[in-house]
Amino acid sequence: MIEILKASAGSGKTWNLARYYIRLMLESKDPFSYRHILAVTFTNKATDEMKDRILKELHILAKNPAGSDYYGDFVPALFPDARALAEASETLLCNILHDYSAFAVSTIDRFFQQTLRAFAREIGQFSSYAVELDKNSLVKESVDRLLDSLTDNSEHSRSLEWMTRKTLAQLEDGEGYKLDYTLKRIADRFNSEEFRIAVEKAGIDEKTLYSDERLNKLDAGCDKICESFADSVASAAELVFSMFDMAGLKPVDTSSSFMEKTMRKYLSFNKGALIPVPTEAFRRKAADVTAWFPKAKKYMEGLVTPELESAVADFLDLFGLEYKVYNTALLLKRQVYGFAVANDLYANYQALLKEKNVLTIDQTNTILKNIIDGSDTPFVYEKLGVRYDHFLLDEFQDTSMVQWENFRPLIDNSRSENYDNLIVGDVKQSIYRWRHSDWELLEHQVQDDFKGYTEVRALDTNFRSAEGIVEFNNVYFAEAARYLDERTGTDSHVIASIYSDVRQKAHKKDAGMVEVAFCSEDSFCPRILEAVKAAVEKGFRLGEITILVRLNKEGGEIARYLIENGIPVGSDDSLRVASALTV
Repeated sequence: MIEILKASAGSGKTWNLARYYIRLMLESKDPFSYRHILAVTFTNKATDEMKDRILKELHILAKNPAGSDYYGDFVPALFPDARALAEASETLLCNILHDYSAFAVSTIDRFFQQTLRAFAREIGQFSSYAVELDKNSLVKESVDRLLDSLTDNSEHSRSLEWMTRKTLAQLEDGEGYKLDYTLKRIADRFNSEEFRIAVEKAGIDEKTLYSDERLNKLDAGCDKICESFADSVASAAELVFSMFDMAGLKPVDTSSSFMEKTMRKYLSFNKGALIPVPTEAFRRKAADVTAWFPKAKKYMEGLVTPELESAVADFLDLFGLEYKVYNTALLLKRQVYGFAVANDLYANYQALLKEKNVLTIDQTNTILKNIIDGSDTPFVYEKLGVRYDHFLLDEFQDTSMVQWENFRPLIDNSRSENYDNLIVGDVKQSIYRWRHSDWELLEHQVQDDFKGYTEVRALDTNFRSAEGIVEFNNVYFAEAARYLDERTGTDSHVIASIYSDVRQKAHKKDAGMVEVAFCSEDSFCPRILEAVKAAVEKGFRLGEITILVRLNKEGGEIARYLIENGIPVGSDDSLRVASALTV
């Protein structure tokens, strides 16, 4: 069975993970069962916290079982009395401490690196390869190498031609000369895990797809679409002006000259520039003739002909499907240059990795997926030199699809042999989008992949926050989710579904304090000072107050303002020499 534990903030996630891990060890009756349980999380800090909790609870169970929060879970369910539980716990604790390297609680990246090293020969890499965390420096170096190698007679002459054309186009559009920056952005995209997965999934042969013939044809086709649409928009705008003349009216006669100001912009455009969509306010006003003219010129409504109304409607209709096609063509045209140099950039990047004998973190996931995909799971264990029967996956909301595809065969093998597994996470706390985390995995993908073998349970008690704060969150987030669904126009109520488990019960019965205020940017610092003073007056100590900001710059400004007004602040900025009063 695969238990999915949805653990909102402060709901005792680590406590439950430790209990589950200890239960698996005690149930097996094997004094070395920890060797066959793998628990993974995202950060070293979380790993250390999980290890500490497991060892601490084992120590309590070994010395004073009745004093453990887990006592009722194991006696009499697993052991007849406290003495038997203590003996089993002490044996496990002693074995773990003497065999600590086999205590498999690690970060997800470390586990994948450990697994991949076992396959060094299969991937054609020396086993001494290093893992490079700073991918940006590799991308930049590969771009520099390509630029250094460019000559008319080099193998990269094709790329030189495309780069020259792109640079000239940039200068013509007034964008300035920024070739190396543009190339780095292209290389970043083409070497991203997301792009490589998409290429593989689509079965694309990049060399064929990015040939000169195909790219020139694509470029010309996009030009034709963009020019045709621009001509259509200009013609439609001219027709509106001529219909105004024929009706004996002028666009400037309209309310605030809205027809003149808007339609005049659509008579001509620079080649390659994005044609903007008319504003929603203009569209609403243009669709209602009674809103065209001010009160003093209300009589002009009678002069509006059906032909004029039809011309305005035809103009607005252009910004439906035709505009989407135009926008797509414009976007593709801007990418053609990137496709042209993609192969050279990718080849340089791969050659650099080989030369330095390094792999990047995101490469690890993809390479491992290709190795595991379709292979016999015991083969993976054989290479690892260890067999895992149970898997505990923490912070699962931050797992990427590739990482899940690497774990899925192992969990499927575990499930087929009737071993228990645990997945813990909270979709609401998914923050690793930049590392391709996919919140839908926790929301429904795991249940879809293992239909009939999953059990979902939500932890609904908050042990961290005061009752007043919990109640505020219950009301606020449920309402905010509903409001966002309405704003985005989603019929499936996706956001409300994500926040369906947001309601919690408070363990602490303290009142707490919540106050919401909106203010202008100019009054931001004074408002924070007022809030700090108000909290102190209500009995809170300064050491119990934290100010969270989005940017370090904002934090520095607030810290300086509070210090100037007699509020001592502990922050990175307040510890700088330049912040000292003497300086």
